[in-house]
Amino acid sequence: MDSAFYQDLTVKLTGTAAEVELRAEVVSNPACGGPWQPQLQHGGPPSALLVRAAEQLAAEAAGRDDLLAVRLAAEFIGPVPVAPLTITARVDRLSRTAVLVQAALGPTDDPSRICLQSRIWLLAPGELPPRPAGDPTSPEQLPEPDGLPEFGFDSFPYARHLDWRLASGSGRAPGPAAAWMSARVPLLPGETYSPMQRTALFADSASGISSELDWASWSFANVDLDLHLFAAPSGEWLLVDAVTELGAGVAMTRSRLSDRSGPVGAGLQTLLIRRLGV
Repeated sequence: MDSAFYQDLTVKLTGTAAEVELRAEVVSNPACGGPWQPQLQHGGPPSALLVRAAEQLAAEAAGRDDLLAVRLAAEFIGPVPVAPLTITARVDRLSRTAVLVQAALGPTDDPSRICLQSRIWLLAPGELPPRPAGDPTSPEQLPEPDGLPEFGFDSFPYARHLDWRLASGSGRAPGPAAAWMSARVPLLPGETYSPMQRTALFADSASGISSELDWASWSFANVDLDLHLFAAPSGEWLLVDAVTELGAGVAMTRSRLSDRSGPVGAGLQTLLIRRLGV
């Protein structure tokens, strides 16, 4: 098992305020390997990596370290290799309470190739309004991870670097499922996950745990990952409660995201469906 998903990060920041830009290089560890080919990354680690870049850039641009990443719109332009990567990020909007960052990454040995691009909104904290009594939107509480049996997709590297606890459904047979997830290793050595980094690392697995198709007969890679947080998830565990709906060559996965205290956000993925061997 690797000690982290990535290592040897170097970051360079240039400019000030709204003109600040980030350029970084990092080495991908085998832990990033996904379910389709071990030399191609699962979507979770690189999505979390771009969140990290956006958080660092936004803090520098805004001159404050309390901004919370609340929305991630990630698009997989192509497969992300398990290889050295170059990251770039710039500020698209800067105000007193909000920063919008655009970030991208690709292989260091092919500077013109972009594999993943993301737009991340970061907002300043504010007052928490009172919640209506007997809020009918509160979902049914699923079992917490303590005491649930370990469960995981142990056939590929990324999955072996997470702790999985199945809360509902099968997770392997077709159908909706909910799973608690916790990382066994950090994103980078010596670092802790921010709320959106952790969410991105886990929520990209929603389409896998709620697959409606046989893994041996179909591929269903997601072309995007859209995450929204209305509260910062706390603790090491995140519950991903997911369902996948099938179309002709396309599918959509919806996920409800919760920590031990309750719901914190939601996710969407668009999947490209193809029969294997055809």
